[in-house]
Amino acid sequence: MTDVILEKVGKTYPNGYHAIPSVDLSIEEGEFIVLVGPSGCGKSTLLRMVAGLESISTGELRIRGERMNEKEPADRDIAMVFQNYALYPHMTVYDNMAYGLKNRGMAKDLIAEKVSDVAAMLGLTELLQRKPRQLSGGQRQRVAMGRAMVRDPKVFLFDEPLSNLDAKLRVQMRVEIRQLQRKLGTTTLYVTHDQVEAMTLADRLVVLNKGKAEQIGTPMDLYNKPATPFVAAFIGSPSMNLLDAHLTEQGITVSDELTLPLSHPHRGAIVWGIRPEHLDVSDEHNADFALRIQAVESLGAETLIHGKVETTSGQGDAMVVRLSGPHLPDINSLMWLKAPAQYWHLFDAVTQQRL
Repeated sequence: MTDVILEKVGKTYPNGYHAIPSVDLSIEEGEFIVLVGPSGCGKSTLLRMVAGLESISTGELRIRGERMNEKEPADRDIAMVFQNYALYPHMTVYDNMAYGLKNRGMAKDLIAEKVSDVAAMLGLTELLQRKPRQLSGGQRQRVAMGRAMVRDPKVFLFDEPLSNLDAKLRVQMRVEIRQLQRKLGTTTLYVTHDQVEAMTLADRLVVLNKGKAEQIGTPMDLYNKPATPFVAAFIGSPSMNLLDAHLTEQGITVSDELTLPLSHPHRGAIVWGIRPEHLDVSDEHNADFALRIQAVESLGAETLIHGKVETTSGQGDAMVVRLSGPHLPDINSLMWLKAPAQYWHLFDAVTQQRL
């Protein structure tokens, strides 16, 4: 069953700025959808339109078949978890979680039961009488989630909920959010600029670029078959190597001194891409090209090697190689590389579409 439908939904501000030109999205019941993109791409605006905190300029929003465009946020049966938690500082954890239920006129014993159940699920039972200032960032985030969960809404909305946490806690909370969502089965729309967070949480990703849905699909669909160079660069860490090239009868000409053999009907300017982990270290006689090493990032389990494609002019393109385990090549030395053709990504330089 389709739970949430955005049909040609757009947002235009009074000054004429089109924050969201038009977005179509259908979310199935219980699905975890992540809106991802760089700052200013419109993802939080789109989320706030679903919540009713921003008006919808064009198109239609339906939740479980009912039009929501004109409905007040309180009448949409959604629950939102904000980046800054938005907890009432003068209230205890219990009162923060119970506040929405009290406003609905729910009986005290039922409120107590719901808060107790959710607090136990989130590990907050021992903290119910504390104030927000007495809690860590992770605990506050759990309280904000608990406040949303006790309402048993049709849809959860998350607006960058982990951005204020340290790296270790972000990983922990990421796992907890996914486990809870699977357990509850609540349809979820989640906003983040962190593509690692997006990849690990989502059933499907929506990559937004300047207010447009550049591509929608499962994380691995977008990773393995990005529709545009923008998606290719945004999904994956480190980013895909993307080089300007030309497709000719001889193959892909990446520079005047580097041609990779390929039989393809397309001709003209393209963008050639390959992910850092798909480049293989080789020897001079079997390599496709050499990389002049400029920097080495040793991360323990893997090593990232930054350099430029070696050319006689010294103006080669920048590339990154990702190798498993520790490697300590000398700076300014040459590394010979093979680029297996099965891992190439080709995009039309004009239309930006995948070939």
